[in-house]
Order: sequence, then structure tokens, then C-alpha cells
Amino acid sequence: MKALRWLAVFGIGVALVALAGGASASTKNFGTNHIACNDGTVYWSPTNVWPPNHKMVTVNIAYVDNDNDGDSTSITVGMITDNQAASDGSGELQGSGQPTAQQGLDWAGTGNTGSGSDPGTPAITTAQVRAERSGTDQGGRVYTIQVMCTDTGGTDQNDSSELAGQTSTVDLTVVVPHDQGKNN
Repeated sequence: MKALRWLAVFGIGVALVALAGGASASTKNFGTNHIACNDGTVYWSPTNVWPPNHKMVTVNIAYVDNDNDGDSTSITVGMITDNQAASDGSGELQGSGQPTAQQGLDWAGTGNTGSGSDPGTPAITTAQVRAERSGTDQGGRVYTIQVMCTDTGGTDQNDSSELAGQTSTVDLTVVVPHDQGKNN
């Protein structure tokens, strides 16, 4: 069973850490990142996926709005793309593993949503990406996960630009590198 744990970081905000039950020592899904969205912050983990074993990896995503203005918050996963789609529309680049028809999509979670409140409860959701990249593309695979952050309800009395019902969109990235730097 996977659990989520929140830790204080630098005395401000929070970071999301996934405790992956049953993960083997050879699995190196790691990294946490954050980006401003609306008047809060979106955190996600992992940012790097290894090995490229064709398995789906869960990306934990959280939106924290902490201006203490009483908002109800939500986060929704939008479009998910990767940089290794073949330009001819035939699927993924050569060297990316099994054909898409056999293994299914390389991502999941579009439309997933979570809700929270300000202050106190982050809006949490997930997406999934396939641990896969083209062996012929030295840059590795970069997934882009679009998320929408929404505040409804309160407005910050100290921020005249904030509107109730405000939505912002940001892009999160998760990388499956070509290699681990040993084969350059």
C-alpha cells in the first residue's frame, strides 16, 4: 500500500514524499519539485524515473494554498504528453519498447482531481507515466503533465488582484533519462 507523508521544507510550504511499498532496491524513482500556481504551490514526486522497465509509475501531485483566506481548493490533471511521440502519427519513436497497441497508453490520469482547503488541507491527486524511453534518443523521455489549480470561496484581503474562483494552469515534468550517465 502506498502512503503519503508531508514534511516541512525550509520552514515554508510542504513537500510530498511517496512511500512506495514493495519498491525494489533497483527502482530509482526520485525527486520532488514545485512550481507556483494561483496563489499557492504545486508539488510533485517523482521527477525522475528509473529503470525504463515499461511499468507504470504513479506521480503524486499536491496543490497547497496557504494565504489563509478560507479558499476551497482543487487540482485537476489535464493533458499529458511526452517528447518522444513519432511525428508521423505512428506511435512512439523506434526503440521505445512494445507497440502502443500491445501495452496501452504511456500515461494515465487525465481528469483526475483532488480537493482541499486553505488553510490546512492540500488538494492531492495522481497521474501515471510509463517508465520507458527510446534507446535511440540520447535526451531521454520527458513527460509533461498539465495541471489546473483552482481557488473558490475566499479572497485574500492583502491581495487585491485575487479573485474568487481563480484558475491557473502549470506544466509539471517527469523525466525517464536515456541512461544513468555512464554511457555518454
